[in-house]
Amino acid sequence: MNALKRTYLYPLVAFISWFATTCEASAQTHRLNIAVSGDSSYTIPYATVKLQQEKLTTDSLGQLAVDLPSGIYALSISAVGYYNETRQIRLYNDTTLQILLRTRQSMLGNVTVSANRHVVKNQMSVQSINIEQLKKLPVILGEIDPLKTITLLPGIKSGGEASAGIYVRGGGPDQNLILLDGIPVYNPNHLLGFFSIFNGEAIRNIEVIKGGMPAEYGGRLSSVINVETRSGNKDSIKGSGGIGLISSRLSVEGPLVKGRSGFIISARRTYIDQVGRLVAKSRIGDNGYYFYDINAKADYVINKNNTIDLTFYNGTDDFSYVDNDDNDGRDRYFNGNWGNTLVGLSLKQQVNKKLKHDFSAIYNQFNLDSRITYATTTFAFASGLKDYQLKSDWTYNVRSFMKWKWGAQYIWHNFRPGAGGVTSGIQEFKSQLNDQYAREAAAYFSTDIRVSPTINIIAGLRYSYFNQVGPTEQVIYDADGVPTGEVQRYERGESIAKYHYPEPRVNLLYRLNATSSLKASYTRTVQYLHLATTSAATFPSDLWVPSSRLIRPGIAAQVALGYFRDINNGVYEFSAEAYYKTMSNQLEFRPGAQLLLNQNIEGEMIFGTGKAYGLELFLQKKQGQFTGWIGYTISRTERTFPDLNEGRAFPYRYDRTHDLSLVANYRLSPKWEASGVFVYGTGNALTMPVGRFTYNVGYDTYRGAPIFTNVNQYSGINDYRMPAYHRMDIAFTYTPKPDSKKRFKSSWNFSLYNLYNRYNPYFIYLDTDDSERTIQGKKVFLFPIIPGVTWNFKF
Repeated sequence: MNALKRTYLYPLVAFISWFATTCEASAQTHRLNIAVSGDSSYTIPYATVKLQQEKLTTDSLGQLAVDLPSGIYALSISAVGYYNETRQIRLYNDTTLQILLRTRQSMLGNVTVSANRHVVKNQMSVQSINIEQLKKLPVILGEIDPLKTITLLPGIKSGGEASAGIYVRGGGPDQNLILLDGIPVYNPNHLLGFFSIFNGEAIRNIEVIKGGMPAEYGGRLSSVINVETRSGNKDSIKGSGGIGLISSRLSVEGPLVKGRSGFIISARRTYIDQVGRLVAKSRIGDNGYYFYDINAKADYVINKNNTIDLTFYNGTDDFSYVDNDDNDGRDRYFNGNWGNTLVGLSLKQQVNKKLKHDFSAIYNQFNLDSRITYATTTFAFASGLKDYQLKSDWTYNVRSFMKWKWGAQYIWHNFRPGAGGVTSGIQEFKSQLNDQYAREAAAYFSTDIRVSPTINIIAGLRYSYFNQVGPTEQVIYDADGVPTGEVQRYERGESIAKYHYPEPRVNLLYRLNATSSLKASYTRTVQYLHLATTSAATFPSDLWVPSSRLIRPGIAAQVALGYFRDINNGVYEFSAEAYYKTMSNQLEFRPGAQLLLNQNIEGEMIFGTGKAYGLELFLQKKQGQFTGWIGYTISRTERTFPDLNEGRAFPYRYDRTHDLSLVANYRLSPKWEASGVFVYGTGNALTMPVGRFTYNVGYDTYRGAPIFTNVNQYSGINDYRMPAYHRMDIAFTYTPKPDSKKRFKSSWNFSLYNLYNRYNPYFIYLDTDDSERTIQGKKVFLFPIIPGVTWNFKF
């Protein structure tokens, strides 16, 4: 079937493209460029531009380009939370318009997921959230977290309260392509998964693509989570920040060359360690935990056609634990630190009025270093991953109804799977796992064609390539995947394993009328990197490993169909999407697998398939004093492994039949706004024993008694459900002087997390009462009701 699709689909699209081009009238056209921004200097993504009777939408940078014949045109520009702007223009040559929308004060509290592009734009399974507006929502301990917030949208699930892992339409946390200004992020967590690395002061917008993935994205199976940072003000120095219960943040921005170049630097740090040592030094001692991160961005407008952007991020978590044991004289010490460093340089060129080019050079690195000391013995462990990447993307607007996109990228991967050392007294032992290297490349082409006023087609093909290369040594496995005890040496650049796959993408849009549309999509994706983990969250001890001779790339195919409608002139928006997704070459680990410092880690893996299907419903109120949304998902996710569960399919760990989110925002007065969140989800699946028996393993001659051990019996994998998860949060934002004309402005955010103190279980363990000869499962709860206070300011 896939072969037939590749054979017949692309000639058809090529014919439509040729036919539409030759039928285009030869009248002279001019390029109209529109850039939309707000009075706070932020660009406004996905604003609606009404041109005569046609509705268009700006892109994520607030920009729109369209070719029109000479003439006089009426424009109307609108965006939620802003006053509409109308213009009449005379278009007789190429023209650029800078549109400034004034903030609608009565709608500052709106939480907007997207503009009405859902109806008119041929891209489904996409949702976007403005970070500025997310500051109104209740969050744990007052710390804004974009990744936590997007789990309030249908089809996107969180692994739990202490996990920043995102699970999209049945995929795992490593199957999301998380980008910061186009730079891949391998570990997006702070505080062992309680928070993400994204600082709200630096972020402008976050977009999630769950299906219908454009051809320019690849390398992951489930989604693209694109986080965009904002550019600095080019006219004057400005600042903003916030002081919360566990952390503070500060952002400063301004011009480097007035009117042409701007910068922004944002920093954040927790101070739990410092406060703890200050108020309870005797109890806490040298123990502590903190994290910090720094975001920086600079841009320079060379001329009207060329712009350079530089993005930088550095963040680190540091944890230390000291136990000075006075009883046995054996001190225990642990220290671990891990973090990301990201650098991206991009050149954006408007080659001519129809052709646009973006070129990027990217460096990203994730490192983990830890040290454990017990008495005179020290154990050290280090691992990491480093990438060098080049990207080139082209956009060509052939006609007003047709657009082509093409490009290529190349990534050099350097995997550091682990280095360890043990020192005991004067003896020293070192263990060094071999670094691994790989080349990853891809090229793509797509075309966007408006066949008629009601039909739009976007068809693309991405072709990806992966090659694991030396220098390294690899364990040799037999036909059954068992290590033979021999190793093979590969020289620098020598090919070890090579893969290449086509990845077709198709999106269809049919506009039923001015307020509703139908959309369909087919997406095939391939993933060459895998996260080696046995934990419920993406902890820093997890290892990224490349595809190899034994580990094959994961492949997913997804079909989605959706209905989208604007109601009451755009006040309400409704969408319903159904999807079906299959996955092959999925990876799991054998029970009791050893991941750290294991040269034979491939031998710990088993492989299988998966599938996921569901229905997502979304209703949003976007205007008025009361705004918010309701998102509901009913779904099923399962895995099948020949070596697990007797080959029978079993629910994936984060299979959640029902998932419900309610988000509300209400403006009480010019000074007070209230918001609330309610979430409900079916409990996670887990494996629990159905019985236990005691087994004699020997005799203790010192005590004169036999030695027994308990052995659990199981009937199946993930055949037990934890209790349903539900929680309500509320927040109030107080702005003392909302109409102040002064430069310095501030507001207070008061929140309550888990309002009714629901005991949502984090995990379940078995406890044995020997006297009563009973076994009882006990739940461990993580977060009770937690207050939060944050003072936000700007100047």
